[in-house]
Amino acid sequence: MKKLRIYKKLVLPGCMALVGMLSSCSMFDDFLTVYPTNQITGEQFWEDKNDLTSVLASCYKQLTADAVSQRMFVWGELRSDNFLLKSESDENVKNIMNANLLPTNSWYDWSSFYRGIGFCNLVLSKGPDIIGKDPSFTQSDWKPIAAECKTLRALYYFYLIRAFRDVPFNVKANDTSVGVRAPMPQVPEQTTLTYLINDLEGCKDDGMTNYGTDAFNACRVTKNAIYSLLADMYLWRAAKNSSADSAAKYPGMSANDYAKCIECCDYVIKDKLYQFQKEKEKYYGYGDATRTPLPMYAPSTMGRIEDTEYNNLFGSKGSLESVFEIAYDGSNNDNNLVTKFYGGFKDGSFQVGLVGGSSLYQDVDAKPDAQSHAYSKTDLRAAESIRYLNSSDASSNSYQVVKFITKQVEVLDGTNVLKKESQQSDNVNYSGIRSQDYMDSNWIIYRVSDLLLMKAEAIACLYPDGDDNLKTAYDMAYAVFDRSNPSILLTDKLKYSSFGTKKSLLDFVMRERQREFFGEGKRWFDLVRIAMRDNSTENMLTLLSSKYTTNASAIKAKLATLNSLYSPVYKNEMKVNTALVQNPAWVVDETIVKN
Repeated sequence: MKKLRIYKKLVLPGCMALVGMLSSCSMFDDFLTVYPTNQITGEQFWEDKNDLTSVLASCYKQLTADAVSQRMFVWGELRSDNFLLKSESDENVKNIMNANLLPTNSWYDWSSFYRGIGFCNLVLSKGPDIIGKDPSFTQSDWKPIAAECKTLRALYYFYLIRAFRDVPFNVKANDTSVGVRAPMPQVPEQTTLTYLINDLEGCKDDGMTNYGTDAFNACRVTKNAIYSLLADMYLWRAAKNSSADSAAKYPGMSANDYAKCIECCDYVIKDKLYQFQKEKEKYYGYGDATRTPLPMYAPSTMGRIEDTEYNNLFGSKGSLESVFEIAYDGSNNDNNLVTKFYGGFKDGSFQVGLVGGSSLYQDVDAKPDAQSHAYSKTDLRAAESIRYLNSSDASSNSYQVVKFITKQVEVLDGTNVLKKESQQSDNVNYSGIRSQDYMDSNWIIYRVSDLLLMKAEAIACLYPDGDDNLKTAYDMAYAVFDRSNPSILLTDKLKYSSFGTKKSLLDFVMRERQREFFGEGKRWFDLVRIAMRDNSTENMLTLLSSKYTTNASAIKAKLATLNSLYSPVYKNEMKVNTALVQNPAWVVDETIVKN
């Protein structure tokens, strides 16, 4: 029988933007439904390693699909305190922003994630058979590919778990000979997380260490990416099991998971430090003993401040400081996530997207970490994140997100990022502004700052007040803060002695996460992790309350339980899979109207 080939090879323009997908394979449109015979599942397709890499490409390509990448942002960010609505053109986005979580909202359709999981399951199922069919394909060739697919599968599932908690779980390739799959119920979060963690523990050292260039290493799963995802899952499970009830059910697991998170972070930090030491002129702390020597880019402070770290991470893409990012090449492979939600440049001017910076980002504080606003006047990340306008120019474009849109940021006077009240334009040069018609910005999943702050968070949770290890947590978080405040006055520098308890230190770490990862799709998951650790939504609702100037009491009542932090199961999904049950917080559809 003539063999159908969907791809001949991985296509890697620029920074390994994998293009072409198995669009004919509709069997993955809904993971819970298996459609009639499709060539890709037939044995005649799986003859050599080229067939394997063809479907491996689809595992990556599915991450770039709007239905996946945009949901990564919506699930991980929209409900947080980072953004306010700038356009009401998408009613479903408006409902989520206003805490109206409706099971009919199509943003809760998870089928695109299960499509990616289906590709991963196929590769993992068929790979061992290729070893016997293709003499050029050996067990040693297969092991890193298997690790790659297990990591991608775990990443898809980890987003589902954090958004919905209990989800259907399957690691076997679909068998098209049996027709429609039997109804599949949700699996408890703990069960799925434990499987995924054990799965990655078993293959973490099989991952590739070097694909040849920084760009390839950032855009394909490496050993560092596996360790980073493991650290994140350990941190999540540790928070989940921090309550007294969970501790009784899983004794010692939370502390062990925090320790494992630290261990995984240390592996990546050490490896990245080794790589950075080869480029000492870009090395954070090089030549300055007052800075913690960690593997991060340092800004150039010769008069004007060239924001080296931003320019490398969000401008050039695939930098040494990046661990794993979703690759786009523009044109037919646009990052529509950025265009839809943040905007871009079109017809000679900035065009705003659906969201803009919340009140936390609409001014800066005079002193660092003052907490009235996210950033202080010396924090370069204010310039990286938000485009401030003169009051005379204020419009629907004010407080537009520029992160990912601009390629380069240069601050003329770093001692006061905002030269005038609520104005940034006179003091900041943006260059290489990305067009809405060619949005090629990559979407970063993990970078070095993630590892530093995950480690800091885990230490602050693991050790008691007074323990010397807490100083290490402070050093990690302070290093991230310090490199973004190169012109801070000596009298304004933060001091470890100001954080007298592990709680105050942990709060600082979480604030630093918010500052560092603004607009990167992580804040809502951070807030959920805070609530899980507290076994209460009270503290996270205090943080969230700044977003809502009206109906605050109704919002708090709506989000009073931990169940309410997870998304409702999409009603259309429940029609297809009759074994699914609705998240108890959203069994009854209710609406909160925000004026």
